[in-house]
Amino acid sequence: MKIELATRNDVPELLELQYKAFAPVAQKLQFAGIPQMTATIDDAYAHFDSHTTLKMVSDDGRIIGSVSGKMDGGSLYIGRLMVSPDCQRQGIGRKLLHHLESMFPCTREWLCSYRDDDVTCSFYSSEGFSKYDDYLVSEGLWAIHMEKIQ
Repeated sequence: MKIELATRNDVPELLELQYKAFAPVAQKLQFAGIPQMTATIDDAYAHFDSHTTLKMVSDDGRIIGSVSGKMDGGSLYIGRLMVSPDCQRQGIGRKLLHHLESMFPCTREWLCSYRDDDVTCSFYSSEGFSKYDDYLVSEGLWAIHMEKIQ
């Protein structure tokens, strides 16, 4: 496995990975309309064009994980950290996160997740992130902002 910068040619495969990786989250939240599940190919290209995107490539050439980020007002915004469901719990997400952090040294990192997604919130808490805000996205769906101050 290796971490590489993603290219525009990877966007369709990254979108398919996004659908696979976030389907269990949408199911757990009982909210099929989360943005990660309703994104179009045009949305995926727009996100790619505005963020630095890393990919984890398996030995057989398949993209099995990805994370994106961008500097925003001196802080690193972390978005769309995702790992293929068949490859989760192997440290891939952690490796991708650490690689992105090494590319953008800063004093603050932040992200948005879902308050009721215990697995994701626990992962980020283990990486030093803490909640600083939450808000109602839609009836029954709460988002949470988390940050890590260096």
